[in-house]
Amino acid sequence: MNGPDRRPLLFTVFALPDVASGTGIVLRRLVENLDPDEAVLLGRGASRRWRLDREPLSLPSIRVRWVSYGLRGERFSRLTGVLPAVVQGHAAVRRHGCGAILAMYPDEGSLLTGYLLHRITRLPLMLYFCDLYMEEWRGDGWESRMARWLQPRAFRAAARLFAVNQGLAEFYRERYGIDAVTLPTCINRPIPPFEPPPPPGRPLRIAYSGNVYSARIDSLRALVAVVGGDPAFALHYFTPQKPEYLKSLGVWCDNATAEFVADESALIARLRECDVMFLPLTFSVEEHAREQLATCFGVKAYEYFLAGRPVLVHCPGDYFLARFFRERACGVVVEDPSPQALAAGLARLRDGGSLRADLVRNGLEAVRQFEGRRVAATLRAEFAAVLRAAGEGERT
Repeated sequence: MNGPDRRPLLFTVFALPDVASGTGIVLRRLVENLDPDEAVLLGRGASRRWRLDREPLSLPSIRVRWVSYGLRGERFSRLTGVLPAVVQGHAAVRRHGCGAILAMYPDEGSLLTGYLLHRITRLPLMLYFCDLYMEEWRGDGWESRMARWLQPRAFRAAARLFAVNQGLAEFYRERYGIDAVTLPTCINRPIPPFEPPPPPGRPLRIAYSGNVYSARIDSLRALVAVVGGDPAFALHYFTPQKPEYLKSLGVWCDNATAEFVADESALIARLRECDVMFLPLTFSVEEHAREQLATCFGVKAYEYFLAGRPVLVHCPGDYFLARFFRERACGVVVEDPSPQALAAGLARLRDGGSLRADLVRNGLEAVRQFEGRRVAATLRAEFAAVLRAAGEGERT
């Protein structure tokens, strides 16, 4: 990267960053801050259904010759695609003169690809975890056994472990004694100056942005129980999922709408038309490890901040998400799963003019730590330190 050693960093990723997923957003926003000679991307292409219409990146991007991401059989194709990924990755290392490998998780296929390339090439390995791995895969299925085999080996081999948020970094420090480096999702647009949010309208327009899945459903059902059929409220989903699917999940009501806005600027503009941003994270741990939920920080939070509207967080109070908003006073945190508690939180945001303004002001201040140039500078500094250590090890 920057400096006398300009060898690029090889990213092994689950899919190239034109995919409509949270991890795809994290990856794209990070590499948008890198020069074309600083990184090489290795991953599968996205299927048409999951592909975003985005300008191609200037970085070298190698599409693994395998089944596209998002098609049926994804559970198995992500692992069976490791062999072609390793073959193409090894060729990329030689062709581009890569200095190290950064394997990105979630996706054990890209993690295994990076680990195997490290073993074959002897290049330093760095890991970038956006979720917990071994803790999430419980039981004795093949994925759980793979996690118990792969994660300890990858951790021992890694010269650096990056975590996508401070909650995840704290977990790795406390559980494994690893000093993980926080490398958060980047904000690559100017942070707007503070403007007091307008008075809430009638109906009170509540926005939810992102995919609806198991870690969000119980809170969304509670929200629908509060606002459904009430003309004082309107619920706006910004999601690729259709109303029919949302109805099947029990998160739809007559005063709800759903639309997918792929362009980030257009999405933020649409969010600004709403009065409250809803950010839920499940109280139920049936399908997810509690450690996984407690260390999450959704990428949609950044868009909410940039929209300049107050945020209503609905999750247990000891989750990192709740702590972040509570400690920075940048959102109303509801720690009770009941619809009644949500109704009280909505009332606070509807009636508290000065509170709404304070939350927006504090939110804009909180996101400055996520500016892309700052995050990229952290990655460059850590990569340079890894290369220096590898060079000193070779000389001794």
